[in-house]
Amino acid sequence: MPPPIHFEIVETGPLDRPALARLCPNWFRRHRVDIAWCAVSDGEIVAAVMLDFSGEGVVNLDFNGCDEEVAGVVVPALLERAVETARDCGAVALDAGVSSVAATRHESLLRSAGFDVHETFDRYEVARATMQASLADARRRIGNRIKSRFQGRIEQVEAIHLDAIAAAWSAWIGGSVNHQIFQMRDRFHRRRVDDPEARLQLVAINEAQVVGFCSTRIIEPGVLEVDGEAVHPGFRLDPLQGDLSWAMYERAEAAGIETIRFEAGVLQPNTINIVRRNGVRSIGQKRWLRRPIPSGPDQAERSAR
Repeated sequence: MPPPIHFEIVETGPLDRPALARLCPNWFRRHRVDIAWCAVSDGEIVAAVMLDFSGEGVVNLDFNGCDEEVAGVVVPALLERAVETARDCGAVALDAGVSSVAATRHESLLRSAGFDVHETFDRYEVARATMQASLADARRRIGNRIKSRFQGRIEQVEAIHLDAIAAAWSAWIGGSVNHQIFQMRDRFHRRRVDDPEARLQLVAINEAQVVGFCSTRIIEPGVLEVDGEAVHPGFRLDPLQGDLSWAMYERAEAAGIETIRFEAGVLQPNTINIVRRNGVRSIGQKRWLRRPIPSGPDQAERSAR
């Protein structure tokens, strides 16, 4: 459709939610829409921006238009309204996450509106045998010279572990992980008892506490995606960390997994070091974009009261 010559920016209401869901379906499923603004032309919503306010003063955002040409015309006005709304509410930043339509399709529009890259996430693919052989070599070198300081054990994830895994995922990995935690919980409850994927969800337990976890999913036959794997900072470099990864690779091999895929951001140095040591190739990159919101004079005055 041709770009609209005349349009107005209005706040959306409950009856507009189907239109929002069509414009940004993935983001709409994963976020609560606190407020949204839409561009209306000839009685139709041609583009919209949606905002989800987090507890840390960061506002998650997504936007899209009914086509690229329309978005280029109306989105700048929508972004301006989003910035004004975030500033009025005392937000410190606007974020366009890696899975948002805004970041994946409209990066140039975001950059023209003052957004910069906050973090990049590379997507990697590697043969399971390569990672397993590398870990086996490290375990042979260590041998019996380094004993674990803990009486840890590796177990399959059960319902009683989910809350601890969610808290650990957020604390030990951080970044844009809320949707991954939600999906981990959702897949657990949907999984059949005999699903081969169930055996690939693991926790490391020490003194009845979750001190490590590995969350994965089989995305196609023979291909396993590692969504999250981490251990408590106090257990890193302990053999228990290697035991968790080794158990996952052994079970993956038994399940017929030949390829491992995972993502790593620039703020995850341990994973980046593993990638470099093993010569793992990147098969794509996503960007997490952010625009800081400086306090204006009116906002500073309100905060001082």
